[in-house]
Amino acid sequence: MNLLKHSIFTILAVALTLASCSRQMIYSHYENVNPEGWERSEYKVFCVNIPKDGTYSETIGLRATRAYPFTDITIIVSQHIMPSDILYSDTLNIAITDKEGNELGLGINHRQIDVPFSTIPLNKDDSLYISIRHYMMKEILPGITDIGFSMERTE
Repeated sequence: MNLLKHSIFTILAVALTLASCSRQMIYSHYENVNPEGWERSEYKVFCVNIPKDGTYSETIGLRATRAYPFTDITIIVSQHIMPSDILYSDTLNIAITDKEGNELGLGINHRQIDVPFSTIPLNKDDSLYISIRHYMMKEILPGITDIGFSMERTE
């Protein structure tokens, strides 16, 4: 009887694992920010070649230290899909701390914050060019160490 229970449990575990693998990470990359600070005119650029037709979820990531002086950051994310020449631009406000001043994200010295950004339909052999820059009043932002972008195929 124990063997039967163990076999059923193993089959269920494998089935759940396979069912949860419907998403496919196709791109994940971080760009370093100048240690002196992230200048407003400095774009972080990412290029993704799309392997197959589908819907893709996008995530913006950032890494910050305690030297970052604000509770949030506003960024502008521009996307250019080629060869169809479609342009999107969005402004995104990312919380760095909560209302009580507690740091958000994971990590001790460097906090990593991942923000689901968008879902976008793309075709096989499309190229997606993403550029990200900050849109804060301060020209040079200290404490931001890396900006990242990742994509998963959702269907």
